[in-house]
Formats: sequence, structure tokens, C-alpha cells
Amino acid sequence: MLRALALVVVTAVALGCTSFTFRQTGKGSAPAELQDRSAMIKLPAGTFEMGAQNAEPDEYPPHKVELRGFLLDKTEVTVGNYQGCVNARVCRPAALNAEARAVLTPLHPIAGVSWYDAVKYCEWIGKRLPTEAEWEYAARSPRAGKFPWDGPFDGSRLNLRGDGDGYPRTAPVGSFPTGASGHGVYDLAGNVAEWTADWYEATWYQKSPGVNPKGPEGSTGSRSVRGGSWADTDYMVRTTVRLGIDPNLSNDSIGFRCAADG
Repeated sequence: MLRALALVVVTAVALGCTSFTFRQTGKGSAPAELQDRSAMIKLPAGTFEMGAQNAEPDEYPPHKVELRGFLLDKTEVTVGNYQGCVNARVCRPAALNAEARAVLTPLHPIAGVSWYDAVKYCEWIGKRLPTEAEWEYAARSPRAGKFPWDGPFDGSRLNLRGDGDGYPRTAPVGSFPTGASGHGVYDLAGNVAEWTADWYEATWYQKSPGVNPKGPEGSTGSRSVRGGSWADTDYMVRTTVRLGIDPNLSNDSIGFRCAADG
């Protein structure tokens, strides 16, 4: 599980995946097609209940949060798109071992990247990481359930531990459209867990502001990771699960998606 994986520091190696030739807008700059925001999901301003009543202590208490509208990537950032940033000599190669690299295609979600790598990529394409509140809003609103889809847990809607879903590790992004959130965002449960912009604090919900919260201002030593991964069970892919991970760490179960102001 991710809590155990957080203790493992992975040695950085090159991805070795197929790369793409992008149309560049200048030396080292992101290709226009990656900077284009037309394919992002536009989430409207709104209020939702963040957190859970009867779950882990860091998910308590449930509280109302009001957010301004924003944009969010429909899928997790892919191996192919991240490789474009590596080719531009802006991003570092992902830190993955041979076993993890062997099953990757350009359409799989990138993993093996630290929080700093994720920030660098999003900045390269003119975006940013979502806040923890934005991530949970995308996963829960307007259904406010335990999972992004409407109803109880359904293993056919996501990629998680085991190969019963057809994938022993990650799946190409968007492979489980019936698991999309109410706003049409894919893979918010399973596949790879996702870095968010915020510092993690276990008791943050007891004092978090109710309007556009961004997490603690000062360093807590860990960044918030959400969504669970291919290595997790159904309990860990609930929409309210929070993990605090060292931002310098990278492993084969953590990736990211980007957001932008709407």
C-alpha cells in the first residue's frame, strides 16, 4: 500500500519509453498542444462537504468548503506527455525500475516523479497542481459519495490492487470511463495516486478556512497525495482518503494531473 511505499526511496533511471515529436513554441518551451486548455474539464464554482465523519482521523471533521471555478485535466499526465518535458530538458526522467518500465506505453500515467517534478511539468505547460480541496471537489461533487461514481464500490470501474481488472500495474489513462466523476474527470480513484499542491497536516481540517483553502502555509515536511493507486485496496481509493508523502520521494504508484485557474 502507499503508506508502506512512502518509506521506499526509488533510484532514478530513465523511462526508456517511446517519445513524441512536438511542435515547439521556443527553446525548451512546451508544445502548443499541451498548453491548450480546451480539453480540460471546467469545474464550476460551488460548495461541497470535504472530509468524512467515520473514517481516518485526518479526514475529520467533514466541513463545508466553497471554491471558485477552475480547470482540471481530464486524465492523469501521461508517460508520453511527460517525456516531452524530459526531451525539452526541463523535467527530470522518471524514477522507475525495469519492472515498472516494462509495462508502460506513452498512454499510461506517468509515475516515479517527485512533487517537485510534478510542479515543474505543470509550470512548463502553464498550469499548476490542484489544491487538495480542488481535487476532492472534482472527485465528490455533485454526488458527495465515497467514490467518484454514483453508488457503492465497484471494482469494474477502476484499476486497483490485483490483475482482475486486466492490468497488473497501471492502465492507460481513461481506461475506465464508468469510473469518471460527476464532472467527467477520469481515474480519480486508483491507477496512480496524485500529488496535490498542499502541504499535508493530519489535523488541518480542524482549522482549515472554508473558502478556497490551500493547506498550511508553512512546510510540514509532507505534501498531500490523493486518490489511491493500482497498489491499493478499495478502502484506500475513497474520495476522502489523505496521505502525507515526502515531496522528494518518488515511486511507481504516485503520479499527478494539472489544474489551472478558470
